[in-house]
Amino acid sequence: MTAVAAVTAALVPGAAAAAPASGVPDLSALTAVDATPYRSLSYANGGRHFFRAGSTLCQIGSGASSAACRIRPATAPPNAIGVTLSGENAGPYWVRRDSSFQLGPVSRFRAPALTPGHRITVRNTTCGVPKAGVIICHNNNRSFTVSRSWHRFTYPKGDRYHDRNPHPRYLPKDIRSPQLR
Repeated sequence: MTAVAAVTAALVPGAAAAAPASGVPDLSALTAVDATPYRSLSYANGGRHFFRAGSTLCQIGSGASSAACRIRPATAPPNAIGVTLSGENAGPYWVRRDSSFQLGPVSRFRAPALTPGHRITVRNTTCGVPKAGVIICHNNNRSFTVSRSWHRFTYPKGDRYHDRNPHPRYLPKDIRSPQLR
């Protein structure tokens, strides 16, 4: 384990200095669902799990610690079509209109709904819907929280491999924090 940490620190600048994220949302109060019905068995979909939260399509996988949602909050850049966690070492990032990122199933798959008050966990990633219109996905030290009107990203202190948060005045009062960057 120490060798892995040393290799990571050598290959990823700033990784050794990054402390664990504070503020990664705790979804343990939400009811867990069985992930099996959410998994596409199509080879083309690469083992991804898909769900719908209202009109928003989200996916977990194909790699460990990764998730994405097709949503563009009012606080997102103009060319964003979604948001992604790409693993433990980078993100959250916006999925741009001109990217080749696979956002949604390639082959036919009807994504089941993940209703408010529920969460799904697959390969070190948990996504949940704490209330209608709000989706949270996180791995061990990174997360995104999105709605149609705002977003919030969390990541390790000192980390440089992520997109920015909006100014706190654009967030709901109950999640504003002086630690937001």
